Amino acid sequence: MRQLVRVLLTLLSHYRRHLGQTLFLTVGLVTGVGLWSAVQIINDHARASYAEADHLLGAQASHWIRARDGSGIAPADYIALRRAGFTQIYPVLETRLTANDEPLWLIATDLLALPRAESPLGSGNGDWTTLIQPPFQAWYPPDLAADFGLAAGDSLALDDGRTLPPAAIQQQPQQGRRVFMDIGAALTVLQRDHFSYLGVAKIPDANALRQALPDNLQLVDNRQRLDLTQLTASLHSHLTAMSLLAFAVGLFIVFNAVRFALHLRRPTLHTLRELGASNRTLTLAVALEAVLWSLVGTLGGLVAGRALATLLLPPVAASLQSLYGAVVGADIQLGWQRLLFAWGITLVGLLLALAWPLWRESRQTLRQSRSTSDDWAADGKARWWLAGGGLILALAALILHSQLTSVTQGFVVLGLAVFAAAWVLPLWLALALQGAQRCLPERAWKLRWALRDAWAQLPQVRVAMMALLLALTANLGVETLVGSFRSALTAWLDQRLAADLYIQDDSLRLAQFTDNGTAPWLVASHQRNGVAIRWSGRPTLIRGLNTDAPDSRALPLADQNAHLNDWLAGHDGWLLANEQAHHLTGLQLGDAVELDTATGPAEFRVAGFFHDYGSPYFQFYLPYNVVAQHWPNAAPQGLALWLADMPAAEQQAESALLAAGAQPGDWLNQNTIKTVSLRIFERTFAITTAMNGLTLSVAGIALLAALLALHQQRLAQYAHWRALGLKHREWLLIVALPLALLVALTGLAALPLGALLSALLVHDLNVLAFGWTMPLRWQWAPAARLALLTFAVLGITLLISLWQVRRRLPQALKQLGEDDA
Repeated sequence: MRQLVRVLLTLLSHYRRHLGQTLFLTVGLVTGVGLWSAVQIINDHARASYAEADHLLGAQASHWIRARDGSGIAPADYIALRRAGFTQIYPVLETRLTANDEPLWLIATDLLALPRAESPLGSGNGDWTTLIQPPFQAWYPPDLAADFGLAAGDSLALDDGRTLPPAAIQQQPQQGRRVFMDIGAALTVLQRDHFSYLGVAKIPDANALRQALPDNLQLVDNRQRLDLTQLTASLHSHLTAMSLLAFAVGLFIVFNAVRFALHLRRPTLHTLRELGASNRTLTLAVALEAVLWSLVGTLGGLVAGRALATLLLPPVAASLQSLYGAVVGADIQLGWQRLLFAWGITLVGLLLALAWPLWRESRQTLRQSRSTSDDWAADGKARWWLAGGGLILALAALILHSQLTSVTQGFVVLGLAVFAAAWVLPLWLALALQGAQRCLPERAWKLRWALRDAWAQLPQVRVAMMALLLALTANLGVETLVGSFRSALTAWLDQRLAADLYIQDDSLRLAQFTDNGTAPWLVASHQRNGVAIRWSGRPTLIRGLNTDAPDSRALPLADQNAHLNDWLAGHDGWLLANEQAHHLTGLQLGDAVELDTATGPAEFRVAGFFHDYGSPYFQFYLPYNVVAQHWPNAAPQGLALWLADMPAAEQQAESALLAAGAQPGDWLNQNTIKTVSLRIFERTFAITTAMNGLTLSVAGIALLAALLALHQQRLAQYAHWRALGLKHREWLLIVALPLALLVALTGLAALPLGALLSALLVHDLNVLAFGWTMPLRWQWAPAARLALLTFAVLGITLLISLWQVRRRLPQALKQLGEDDA
């Protein structure tokens, strides 16, 4: 044991003398674990929020009471139920507002009506009495208040001209990124006369409550927890895959740093072996060193990951709320299970990085371990072994891709393909260097020297090039996916949002503000109806369309059969399904779909599939009269208006709406909806962009770490060059040219690999995960940006390396002179 401790302390002294390597090893561990843990913290936090989705502001809701026609709950019905003894119910108002062209969600309830045991009144969060007294209060969570630039006492002006009460920076349980108000104050401020729904806490006899409800109300089970977990599973799988890729790139830095640390300590290891330390003792000491580094990397990475998660959580929470209606709180928790798992994968990564060099060292004699030619020969064999392994991974990816049926399998295929290319990369670089050298004339001796010197750099920088390849490939693939989705979404919105005005007040009818549906400023209109049911185990929306409306005739379809004309004619028995129902359940054209209607199950057949980007639900379109026939209580779903091409048509329409009793916020124009939709899209991919940028930064750090360690190792050679009269400019040419060539070759390899990755993401994983199909839009602009950024990183790295070499070269020359003497 005493010998083991001495050997360990001797090995650890290396990091005290080489602070640069210590820094890069720490950075590699912390960034790899930090990027991975940040996404895992966000995923765990979101899933914990889903587990509490059956709670509302601290009160558990086992059921909801909703209006059958979607018109809301009259206060008189609520009061009657409370007086009948059902004190477990409480009113809720939920609505979406807009301020500064940003969506804003508001939730309101009566805190006094919440079940006493679960009421947050005793929590001490704010003075609840100010909520119910004019001028009232609106409680904002801190991050939402910061987004809108609000301080305590400020009043937020909405885009429709109304103003919310003075702000208080307070947070209630399950409030998420929503404004909280007392329900009486909200009804007054928003000029509403109905609740959205009633929450029902745990109740001993749900049947008694169901029988006491008036005919226009229904009791609905609260399945929100299960639905959110199911609907968001694919999104969290995507985030997990990105975090694992970032972790892998971080491990490349660790691999480089560990290999250089072992390489520079080879004389120390040889001396220890000559002094009697066994290979077993040395291996155990290095393993203990790995354990210490894994603890440092895990703790530092989790701290960094928590800070990064705090920055990324608000846009993720906003996206989850916009797309899925999921409420994700702001308090981040880190469980001990996640800490142990982070430590485990870090330790495994370190041990994998150490395994091969240690095994080689233990198999070699002292003479062989001191031979540089043996190292180069071993590196050449390693390139071929890696390439062979890469071909095996590629073959496995092809076989698995032919049987692709799930998102998990898709990510395995991606991982196999990307790492196959990374393993083949060193051989590709070596063959390319050989080919370039053969093409150079004999008189270009400096260029030939530079290319031959690449062989001295390749064993040390190949891992950094592999990390760079992974980062470039991920950036190209994800940039293409995001660009393709943006193009498809924009074109889809242009078709779907063809009307000029969209009325959100479902109680308004066309006849109320026109002369029996006609007006000089009106060209066409579209009134929809619909209900929400469950089909194939998931929430499903039934929508009734006016098949003669302009947007119904121009509906963007993914596929159709001859019976589309029957649907357009308004015939019963035919429907259109969204792509999600097609790809996630295997539904085909002409298949029968059995839906639960008000009169029992009814069968319809599929006449076509329509694009439905961004929707997490299954959705079926039927003619308006068919929905009204099978679901008599189907609620109105808004009204679209096409305005005449005449001066002041929009002003005339708005005046007619105001005269009919509509409020300014009850309608939106086409451009506003498009702007909000695209902003939600950009926010949704904010974490993707951030992860991509951080992953590329990690790859840049890997390149810098490799170069600095390489130059430190080759200082004696540089001293010889300098003694022969080589100038710094010539040194830079000889060192930079092969490195630039290696980076360029890596970038060229990333282009087809990025195209393959984007094709898998767009045509396979995107369909398996979300059920959306879209054309692949390859653009050269992201590739050009990445090339400029990569060479900028290379330039900075070379400048730092040149500064380091110039600073340390005099010492190396002095040492060279002493050795010669």
